[in-house]
Amino acid sequence: MRRVFVFVMLASLGFAAGCGGGKTSTTAATSPTTPSSSSGSNVLTISVDGGPTASQPGGSLYVDAAFASATICSPGSTSNCVTVNNLLVDTGSTGLRVFQSEVASLGLSTVNASNGSPAYDCVNFVDGSYLWGPVQEADVKLGGETAAKLPIQVISSSTTGIPSSCSNGSTLNENSQALLGANGILGVGLEPTDCFYAGGSVCDPNSGLANPPSPAYYTCSGANCKPAFIIAANQVANPVALFPTNNNGVIVELPAVSGNAATVSGSLVFGIGTESNNQLPGSATVFTLACDEFTTIFDSQSFGITNAMTCAGPGSFIDSGSNGLYFPNVTNIPVCSKNTPVGDLSSFYCPASTESFTATDEGEDGSKEANKFSVENAEAVFTNAATASDAALDGLAGANPTGVGFDWGLPFFFGVKVYNAIDGQTVPSGLPAGPWWAY
Repeated sequence: MRRVFVFVMLASLGFAAGCGGGKTSTTAATSPTTPSSSSGSNVLTISVDGGPTASQPGGSLYVDAAFASATICSPGSTSNCVTVNNLLVDTGSTGLRVFQSEVASLGLSTVNASNGSPAYDCVNFVDGSYLWGPVQEADVKLGGETAAKLPIQVISSSTTGIPSSCSNGSTLNENSQALLGANGILGVGLEPTDCFYAGGSVCDPNSGLANPPSPAYYTCSGANCKPAFIIAANQVANPVALFPTNNNGVIVELPAVSGNAATVSGSLVFGIGTESNNQLPGSATVFTLACDEFTTIFDSQSFGITNAMTCAGPGSFIDSGSNGLYFPNVTNIPVCSKNTPVGDLSSFYCPASTESFTATDEGEDGSKEANKFSVENAEAVFTNAATASDAALDGLAGANPTGVGFDWGLPFFFGVKVYNAIDGQTVPSGLPAGPWWAY
């Protein structure tokens, strides 16, 4: 999972960053743009609106983050349900992850690992933060679609017993709304489960591995938690893959943003080529993938997978859960200061004036598409966003370290329909087998 959290404190102009990447703008605020026109039972409304703490006194604005709602029920029930709002829509991860406090009233049953004990899941982010909690089973409704008996991660409010291989020595357990900036994560990425890799599940006891991988799944005896195998059917799953229909992928639709906007609304459309509203146009470019990543050529340098067997190489990826464009600073763009009126921005770019670039994306099958993008001064952008309470920024960019590839975060999605096909799901005739992405 690759994400960047950026919070702009509305009261004090303070700033905090978590994990991910993107682009932003310093132009004057504009009116909210027109929402996507897609409609139907396979459509879920998404909004870039600052998140759950934006309206709280002294709260923070989570910029360039798309949020959605889900109705979560005890399996088989239509009355023992809760609706959870402000879930971060993340095409860079797999699985629904929701705070324990949001679903405590449902009394969800636990899911067991292969040794018969209740399973716990750990997910790490690129900034060293993590989420920990038990795997439980629920019926989950998104728009008019339902994933029955879906294994989800219930994010624990407790910090007791978290194994060091999960926390990796970090104290960044993002197990609260204030830290995560959301009530959970709706991971609708390229894989059917969160431990699916190269056509199979490395967490399954039949994977051929001598020991279960970590950080991934665990079982616990008191405060002693150890890695455990878990069958694929019990792993935290992509809810879309468990829909009865429209289950082969998603389309993210967000309107274009010119400069900054207070909010924008769009759609998460389920299925590719299964309904009249999710057809892939003939003009779309399809990018096949290696290790769920492709290649970006930028400033004559290649950011792609160099060995598909080991997934070595600084690959490139599409990720709505990142709030900007993040890439290694090969062009020597000026970097922001640690000491700015809006906090430590040293992970972001601060050119004196807007700089324009072109990068070319390449799929494993040789498909190519050139993308133009701009990098603006992050300090000016965040200052403007805090003053105007703008949540949608079209120009925010930051630096990935050497050895890390190109992260096309949420600003890439503005004004573009982005298609993600899920690994192993049936796609229409004439299209390559998933996973792939297109626009």
